Amino acid sequence: DWSPIGYERAVKLFDRGFYDHSHFFRVVPHFLVQFGISYTEDHYLHKLAMSTIKDDPQLKPRIKFREGIISFAGSGPNSRSSHLFIAYRENDNLGTELWETPVGRVASGMDVVRSLNHEYGDMPPWGHGPEQPKIHQGGRNYIEANFPNLDEFLTCHVVLPTGDDTNTSGDSDEEEPEDYYPEDEEGGDETKEEQKNEIPPKKINALRKKGEEQIDRLVAASDDDESSSHGFEVPVIIAVIILLVLFVMMKKRKAKKASKSL
Repeated sequence: DWSPIGYERAVKLFDRGFYDHSHFFRVVPHFLVQFGISYTEDHYLHKLAMSTIKDDPQLKPRIKFREGIISFAGSGPNSRSSHLFIAYRENDNLGTELWETPVGRVASGMDVVRSLNHEYGDMPPWGHGPEQPKIHQGGRNYIEANFPNLDEFLTCHVVLPTGDDTNTSGDSDEEEPEDYYPEDEEGGDETKEEQKNEIPPKKINALRKKGEEQIDRLVAASDDDESSSHGFEVPVIIAVIILLVLFVMMKKRKAKKASKSL
């Protein structure tokens, strides 16, 4: 109820392994710990993380930030993407913006959060911690070479409470990132072009149904007037050819997928 849009995004990222093995790259004692830059090679997850979501309405009275409150980090209206932070203590300066509406809190294990390595402090110029653009560019190698003692996630698992109907499958109202190809997320440009040029299954089914309906109408017309049988032959042949072409296309599509799976 706090932040339904933000909550769904966070659950989806955790559930799909976006945060697995990523670092807590900004650890500032008595303030916050921030994370949200992944090393995943999953094309879809990168697109999802770079896309932004709408702000949730601010609650009245607003939720105060105390130790363990979790929120997205943002830079302006509707800027939330994948960066999250956990508050280390009560702070009235947090949560005043729409994009800082809390999405949850640490229910247990706050002692682990407090013990995260903070020797590098905040990012420059306030500290000597990692710079976010360089993490994006250099990935894990940049962190391990310059900040070897930073702590990281192992793997994350989502356990939804009873009655929670949050959708983590991706079939939600949230728009998928542009150029998302769920059938082959690891494919390169060649795969994307092939998928763009393929006829979608829904369209094939619609064309098949339309051809079958055309045959049914023609057969019914033939029963009413046998004298029209000579004019009936050509439309039936055309309809049958359409169905045969669709059948061949479906067979080729299945054969292509089978070859990819091998």
